[in-house]
Amino acid sequence: MFPLLQLPYLCIQNVADQWKTVELYEFSLLSKRAKMVSKRTKVDDSGMHFDFYSRRMHFIKDGDFHRHMRFEQNRFVVDRGEPSSLDTDISVFLQATQHFLDVTNCRLDEVDFKLKPPLTVDQLIMTIVWLNGLKTEIKEVLISRATWQMFEIFMNRFRKPVDTLMVLESDIDWDGTILKRLKFEIKDWFSFQRCLWLNIEFLLSMNTKKISVDEIDISAQDLNMFLRSWQEGKTNQNLNMVDFVTCSEIDVKEVVKGCGGELMDPRTTKVMSRYGETEETWIRGGIHIRRNDGRVAVIPTNGSHWVDEDADDDDVEEYLKHLEIWNSEDSVWMEKVFFIYII
Repeated sequence: MFPLLQLPYLCIQNVADQWKTVELYEFSLLSKRAKMVSKRTKVDDSGMHFDFYSRRMHFIKDGDFHRHMRFEQNRFVVDRGEPSSLDTDISVFLQATQHFLDVTNCRLDEVDFKLKPPLTVDQLIMTIVWLNGLKTEIKEVLISRATWQMFEIFMNRFRKPVDTLMVLESDIDWDGTILKRLKFEIKDWFSFQRCLWLNIEFLLSMNTKKISVDEIDISAQDLNMFLRSWQEGKTNQNLNMVDFVTCSEIDVKEVVKGCGGELMDPRTTKVMSRYGETEETWIRGGIHIRRNDGRVAVIPTNGSHWVDEDADDDDVEEYLKHLEIWNSEDSVWMEKVFFIYII
């Protein structure tokens, strides 16, 4: 057997940098010296997805799933369909995960949670403490299932900045507890399926680019407060887009009251909203709310479109109907779906 560990440190590192991620990890398990010398010096171009519930991970390389691994006893092994070791002490799993990250220097693209039994509160807290101290950046946290008790613990204790928080659970057994502020940074996107607990104070504490909630219990007055706070430059300065579906219809005129909003003609007004590097949306007409720095919040009233086209007869008919309501002091304009684009 070639005495690799007897070579000079830089030679070993040059060799290690050529190995695939799994090969590097398996070599690092041989001894303390193997782990010390095998730490990859350059960033791996593989992205890792960790599932803390099933204790599995997989790699994404060039947009494709590359390799799956599962936790078995004290280490990760190539996944061939067998179940992971879920009965192992959570601290051992976290130590093994830390070892993997230390050695491979991979990106941590996604962390998946199911915040429900058999995961215990103590295990969740231990995991959150470990994540908060992690040097590796986390791009996305995905919570697919959750009890309210565990979700509340996560929101109150997690401190790691992330690009995206996505919660797919649509039936969290909310007990009425108020979460007043977001306690960690969400840089890009907050996405929630059904979010009855979300209140105006929490919304105003967010400085993310995009907020999407499929079912939110918010009044026209609170949504008005949200818009005016943005307009006055007090909160939500990084906001690019809002996508809300309210629990019940609310009055659009109350939502924009006091904001100096203008209902624009789709035949003469057309703007484009850009989100990210590739997502472009054309908006014809809509309600425009201007801020002192020149930025405009646009609430579509004739729909939004992926292509640059002129207004059709249906757009004009809908605009004229809305214009009559807009100019009437006695009429209300009830809607449940609210898109807000910041131009």
